[in-house]
Amino acid sequence: MTVDYSRVAVFDVRNFIWNQLQSYNILSANDYVADGFDTPLVPIIPSQQIPEFNNLLPGVTYITYDIIQKTPPGTQWWITEETMILQVVSKSNSTILTIINFLTDLFRRYEYTANDINTTANSTGSPFKFFYFKIETSNPVQPFVDEGGYMSGDMSFIYTYARSVDEGINLSGRYI
Repeated sequence: MTVDYSRVAVFDVRNFIWNQLQSYNILSANDYVADGFDTPLVPIIPSQQIPEFNNLLPGVTYITYDIIQKTPPGTQWWITEETMILQVVSKSNSTILTIINFLTDLFRRYEYTANDINTTANSTGSPFKFFYFKIETSNPVQPFVDEGGYMSGDMSFIYTYARSVDEGINLSGRYI
């Protein structure tokens, strides 16, 4: 049995956010097809990829993320707790507010959000089981850095999960 430790839980969360933003017509995949590409880019990127993303798709709205893993794990050692920090970057104040409001509704539902992500992630063979999500912070739109430039809005939320180290996604693994 081999466990793929290159797969991380944040990818399931990122894919869920992107699918939800498209499902509610807040962002469209058609706006994220770069010249020379056949498929759209996912506009939810690690903050280290900002220069590349801006070069490929200048002027479009995107979201950056960072992850903080909470340590020590405590007595429930099989549960991992992480904070996802999002920064919505856009030239449109209303787009930033729309996305932040939507994400607040999406991630403030504790185990209901976890259930939604588990349903989606399990269909792709995810080794993760999410337990709950909760909003940590949500900040209003930040001012222009330069006139006519990008603005940003920030939010963060906490989520907990366990990784199955058994083959497949059954619950008889070392952790779940």
